[in-house]
Amino acid sequence: MSEYTELLRLRAEEISFEDDDYREKLLDIATLFRDFDKALTAFLQDRGYDGEPENVQQKARFLRESFKAANIKLPHDFKEWFEPNKKISRKTAFQICFAFGLDVAQTDEFFRCVQLERSFDCHTVSEAVYYFCIKNGLTYSQAQEIIQAVPTPSMAKTIPNKDVFYTGTIIEYLDSISSKEELTAFITENTDAFRYNNATAISFIRTIWNDISKSGGLAEREAALIGGSKPKKSELDTVEGENPAVVEPDPSTWTVFAQIIGLSYRQKNQFAVEYDRSISSFLSENALVPLNADFCFPSRSGIDKLLRGEFKGEYETVRKMLIFLVFYKYWAGKITDSGNTDYSAKHSDSEGCLAAINKYLLDSGYQELYAGNPYDWLFMWSVNDNAPLQAFRYYMFEVLTFKDEDEA
Repeated sequence: MSEYTELLRLRAEEISFEDDDYREKLLDIATLFRDFDKALTAFLQDRGYDGEPENVQQKARFLRESFKAANIKLPHDFKEWFEPNKKISRKTAFQICFAFGLDVAQTDEFFRCVQLERSFDCHTVSEAVYYFCIKNGLTYSQAQEIIQAVPTPSMAKTIPNKDVFYTGTIIEYLDSISSKEELTAFITENTDAFRYNNATAISFIRTIWNDISKSGGLAEREAALIGGSKPKKSELDTVEGENPAVVEPDPSTWTVFAQIIGLSYRQKNQFAVEYDRSISSFLSENALVPLNADFCFPSRSGIDKLLRGEFKGEYETVRKMLIFLVFYKYWAGKITDSGNTDYSAKHSDSEGCLAAINKYLLDSGYQELYAGNPYDWLFMWSVNDNAPLQAFRYYMFEVLTFKDEDEA
C-alpha cells in the first residue's frame, strides 16, 4: 500500500462526526486527495521518471518520448495534463497504458489510482479490443487497425429484457482466443452485445432498490424505528420540521432517497420545491466534496433512470449508485434486525460491509473501493464509526449546511 493511500486510510480511522472540529478536519482531508496531475506525476515516477516532480516541461518531455517510442500520435500539448482540475478522456488514458507497456493488471491499477474510473469496459468495441491487445502484447497501432476493421454499433437506449450478454461472458471469450481474426469474427457476429453496458450492475441496483423501497421493505422498517410524526406544512420552519423525513406507504423515489441521506422534513420540502428534488447544486463547488466526488453523485433522477434501464451516460453514475445502495441496505438491515436505531457496529460488521460493497463492484466488472477516490473514501470512513449510517447522514448534513452558509 502506498504512503498516500495509507495516510488516507489512517485519517478515515481518526475522524469522527462527533468531534468538535469535525468540519475543519473534513476540510483538511479534502486537500489531501490527489488531482489527476499529481496522480499522473506519481505514476510517471513509478515508471522511471527521475526529474523534478514539479517541472512540467520535464514531465511533458518524458511523456512525449514514451509516446514516440510506442508510435502513438502525440497529443496537442502534454503540459496541459498537469493543469489543475484536468480530466483526460478514456481513449487518452488507454494511450498512456499502451505507451508504457502496461499489462492488464497494471492498466486496471492506472485507471483505479490515476484516472479514478473503471478500466476496461468490454461492452464497448474499442475497449474490448484494447483488452485483447494489452493482454496479448499488441501495440496501440494494431489495436486501431482492429477497431477500424470491425463494426462500431450505436448504443441502445435501454438494456434488453432478455438475452443479456454480460461483460463476464465477453471477457471469458477474449481470454480464450489469441488471434486477431478470432477477435474480429467475434465482434462482427455479436454486434448487438456491444450496444449496451453496465447490465449486471443495473440488475443489482434494481433488486437492491426493490428490497429497500417495497412495502414492508428496509426503508419502511427503518422509518418505523425512527418514528416521529410528519409535520404540517405550516410547521416546516419549526422544530417539527427538523425531524428526520421518513417514508410512508407506497413512497416515491424522492421520499426514499431523502430518508437514505437523512434529510429533515424541512430540507425535503425545500429541495422538492426550490430545486426539483435535487441536491446537485449543493454538492457542486463545495469544499467538503473534494475533487470529482460530486460527479455523478447518487440522485433521485439517477435512480429513476437506472430503474428504467437507461444507462446512457457516465458509468460512474452506476458504480456510485451501487456503492450508495449496498451501503444503505447493509446498515439499515443491521438496524432493523436489531430493532434499535442506535445499533452499535462491531469491527466485523464494518469489514462485512466493505466486503459486500467490493463483491458487488467486482461482480459488476468495476474496481474495488479505493481510499484515494474521495467518493469511495466517504464510505470507507463511515464504516469506521460505531454508527456508520448516522455518520454518513451527518456528513450529508454538513455538506448541505456548509454550502447554504457559504452562499448566505
